[in-house]
Amino acid sequence: MDNRTQLNKTPLSKAVRLALGCSLIGSSAFAMAQEAPKGADASVEEIVVTGTHIKGLDTEGAVQVVQIDRDDIEASGATSPIEILQQLSQTGGGSGTFSTATSGALSSDTPVGAAGVSLRGLGASSTLVLVNGRRVSVSSFAKGQESFVDVNSIPLAAIERVEVLPSGAAATYGADAVAGVVNFVLRDDFDGSEISLTHGNSTAGTDEGKYNLNWVWGREGENSYTMVVVDLFSRNAMYDRDRTLTANSVRPSQQGIYPSFNDLELMWLDQTESPASGGCPEDQFGFGSFGDYCAFNTNAVSATQDEYESASVVATFNYDISDNLEWFNTLMLQTSESRGTSSPANFSRAPFDPESPLWPEALKEDLVEEGSFHEDYPTSDFSDFYGYPIFAWGKFPDARAVEVESEAVRLVSGLRGEVNDWNWEVAANLGRSESEQRGLSGLYKADAFYNASVGNLCTDGSVVDRWEVDLARPSASFGAGETCEDLGKTTAWYNPFGGQVDQIAEMDDLIRTDAKRGGKSNLYAIDGNISGSWIELPAGTVQVAFGGEFRRESVVDTPSGDAVSTTLNPEPILGFSSTSADAARNQWAVYMEQMIPLAANTELQFALRYDHYDNFGGDTNPKVALRHQFNDAITFRSNWSTSFRAPSLAQVGAGTLLSSYSVDCSVTPVACDGLADESGEALLSEDVSNDGLKPETATTWGAGFLLKPSEDTEISIDYWNIEHENLIGVEEDDFILRAFNGDFAVVGEGELPTGQPGLEVDNFGFVVDAHFQLSNLGWQKTNGVDLAFTQYFDTENWGNFRFTLDGTYLNEFDKLPSDALGIVKEAGNYTYPRWLANSSLRWRYEDWSSTLTGRYTHSYMDDPSPRVLDAVLEEGNEYFASRVDIDDEGNVEVDSWVTFDLRVARDFDNGSWLSLRVNNLFDKEPPLVLGTGANVDHFNHNSMGRFYTLSYGYAF
Repeated sequence: MDNRTQLNKTPLSKAVRLALGCSLIGSSAFAMAQEAPKGADASVEEIVVTGTHIKGLDTEGAVQVVQIDRDDIEASGATSPIEILQQLSQTGGGSGTFSTATSGALSSDTPVGAAGVSLRGLGASSTLVLVNGRRVSVSSFAKGQESFVDVNSIPLAAIERVEVLPSGAAATYGADAVAGVVNFVLRDDFDGSEISLTHGNSTAGTDEGKYNLNWVWGREGENSYTMVVVDLFSRNAMYDRDRTLTANSVRPSQQGIYPSFNDLELMWLDQTESPASGGCPEDQFGFGSFGDYCAFNTNAVSATQDEYESASVVATFNYDISDNLEWFNTLMLQTSESRGTSSPANFSRAPFDPESPLWPEALKEDLVEEGSFHEDYPTSDFSDFYGYPIFAWGKFPDARAVEVESEAVRLVSGLRGEVNDWNWEVAANLGRSESEQRGLSGLYKADAFYNASVGNLCTDGSVVDRWEVDLARPSASFGAGETCEDLGKTTAWYNPFGGQVDQIAEMDDLIRTDAKRGGKSNLYAIDGNISGSWIELPAGTVQVAFGGEFRRESVVDTPSGDAVSTTLNPEPILGFSSTSADAARNQWAVYMEQMIPLAANTELQFALRYDHYDNFGGDTNPKVALRHQFNDAITFRSNWSTSFRAPSLAQVGAGTLLSSYSVDCSVTPVACDGLADESGEALLSEDVSNDGLKPETATTWGAGFLLKPSEDTEISIDYWNIEHENLIGVEEDDFILRAFNGDFAVVGEGELPTGQPGLEVDNFGFVVDAHFQLSNLGWQKTNGVDLAFTQYFDTENWGNFRFTLDGTYLNEFDKLPSDALGIVKEAGNYTYPRWLANSSLRWRYEDWSSTLTGRYTHSYMDDPSPRVLDAVLEEGNEYFASRVDIDDEGNVEVDSWVTFDLRVARDFDNGSWLSLRVNNLFDKEPPLVLGTGANVDHFNHNSMGRFYTLSYGYAF
């Protein structure tokens, strides 16, 4: 006997009946869930489906809606919402949907511990995230300067279902729904108590264990309903070094913990502490175009997945004031702590005093020998370098690591009721997200480090002026001023030798910082709507909805004072970004929606919404959708709408963001002295604000068919098309081309003030610094097809089977950042696979159930730099070379990837259940991707390998 059927006799009956009514299991079934589950009870309460404010409309409506039910969630083995959403083909492609696998301490990383969802590859800020149909406060830390909702702040145990509307919906929900809407619907009719335990880990021999404990309690009184969900989650970190494919960099950094030295005057080639003198290890020592170097494998320290812990509470309380009036309340609380680790920071052109007592004798001899070849001023003794700095290019010995503590609070309280067959609802929505980031290691203050390198820094923290330090270049000029010893103090010399491990006791406190950063995001909103039957037409009754809302949002992101850049100190913490934002705004909106029956089997939906923002004005967006049912087997649906996205608060109130970018000479040869075959400079750049930003706009249309050739067969085919204009962002290549065309300043090295957009070019004609400006770019157009197939098989003696196959084909994803850059075609290229597909076979018989799921990611073209591509073919890189598919023209294709997951579950008569799920059953390694430093595309692939999840639950 199915235990959940048996439990209908217990207080859990309502929740159990709902779970059994959900027919979709496994992520591959998600895309078909817009159809009503087979065998669902027709007498269920009318609900509002995502995509409309009208209560009780058919879920097989004029607009495609994908549903992920509670049964799907349990069967997936997921422990966070982002794991569910990443399994949808509509969220794949590009770099929009991100998880903690892409987070880290750098500005190019996503925020530590956070996750965001993107539909159609258009970015997390173009996907509106709702909880129970209402907005959620954005994350207090932005992704660069892109605001998003951290979906990890919503505990998975509290979610009844997820509804995904993968098309524009501004006419219904307002701004940000350019690509669509993801609506998390919370559980609301659980009666009884249930506790569940989950443990998972990889089979790789490293400890990536995750642990989840949740408790759900619900009670229905005579006039009230109360539910409480408590969720505790913990997950260990995973590092690139823990997997063979990601353990080593294809092209290790030539800046290592044994720096390369050159005075740039008397010497031609760099010199490094050699293996013969006890310096750089033999297998890391190399000779390049600049001379000696000691290579460093950044993958040995970088984290693939954050260490993460969270505790969440969700409480709901509903009270029936009368038969037609209900008071409803939802409270959500979460606290989380996460750690992110990135590679150690570089120091480049760092000046060191040749009179430091720490110089090793062997290295001094090498420097003198190299200087002896100078035609005019050959060196014969190390003292010939005195009075001039010797510059170093290296890497600090410890990884950049940060810890983020976050708290999220959400309270919704409102009234809903019915008057003369009209349903109405009004509610207040309060949300707050607060985060604090602290550096744990690897964060070095530029001014203190450079002063310690030339002997200006004293052990008590004071600074003398023996050298005049230029932080912007960087460089130093000898001033022959007083030393620390002249003042009765002790010089705090930084020791760059011997792997930098032997430092004085005071050094850490003098040059390191925790760069504490704080962020707050607030949301205050009031909304109301009314819906019901309006006008009788020959084909039926016109259903309408009217509503409005007022919303105030604010974001404050305050960096550490140590991290704020100035013109004289543009990189105050070496290799570390600072982000700042301070913005608030008011918004109000009114909207209406109609469902008009044109004929017995034809209905038209029309929606119109006006939104007004106090900082840029208003915008009106319509939606028109048509549904026609030819017969029971064929239904046609189509839709057209416009959408907009206001500049996010992180963009409106943006300060200067310290960032990084590597110049691509093949795209912008003008930035490389006209040499397209060169490798461009790796820049520590800035992203600067723009007060003239305008809203993004989009036009969306689509059409499709729902086919039911038999009672046991369901097919859906949906075409979608989105044209997105006035994109807000930074397009580095376009900016460089525009700067050289005269739109922005192009000046010499060290001459560009902080906060001013423009470029710095060195004497060799290479761009060495850039201050990119946020701007409204050109357009992007994307279109494709969603396909889904479901087949049921019911047998008398072998149980029930269900086969599903669904996928998304990306036909086009074109971008035009500007006329100068031209059209960029993304579909089929780097991180944009054309096909994403899932398939599953589900079986249930009595107390047993099982699901086998397959996932397919199509191949696409890689985007390696010339240096990386050359490194693959070097001796010693045979492992990588064997995994690279290079054609005659030097193009590299990323292989397609297929994985299988298996779940087996058993229900027991005592109210308990047990399930085992194995993801990546055959431990299939992801394809090598040379365009990423981790060797893996974490947006479309996963390097975890085989991972098992064991869950046990008990209902009482």
